[in-house]
Amino acid sequence: MPDSPLSLGQFTRDLWGSFDPLAIAQLAPLARLGYKPKYYKAPDVANSVFAANSYLDFGLEITPGSWIWGFCLPADPVTLQPAQFNLQITDNSRKHKFWDEPVPSFFIGNYQATMLDVAKAQISCFPNLLNAPYPVEGEGLFSVEIWETSGFQQRIEVVLACLEAPK
Repeated sequence: MPDSPLSLGQFTRDLWGSFDPLAIAQLAPLARLGYKPKYYKAPDVANSVFAANSYLDFGLEITPGSWIWGFCLPADPVTLQPAQFNLQITDNSRKHKFWDEPVPSFFIGNYQATMLDVAKAQISCFPNLLNAPYPVEGEGLFSVEIWETSGFQQRIEVVLACLEAPK
């Protein structure tokens, strides 16, 4: 029996040079301690349609005591590419930026498709895993900054995959 249900995915086999199995192994102890998956979307639905070359600083509250373990970024089912934008996430409690400078969306996407339905324009991908789970401390307040870079109006949705502490 695998340590984590994530390791059952066909694209996450423990192969030499593979990153995902090593990251998943760090999540297994949290699952055994009773942490449950919870997903946080940024921005909310009302703010997810961006005008060309626009900017949004969105406040996100994640339950303190949780762990952020990855990103889910929807892709276009035809091109298999995410929406074009730059992203920076800042943990307001620690004054910690996830990256030294905003990163293009391409770097947080993971194109290991687990479901593709071109007719319905839907795609599902395995999350892009962090190299280690990130603890949510303090008040759990984050700033999610998004810069639209395609030059066209588009919907942008980033989902943070978390494990929430048992109550």
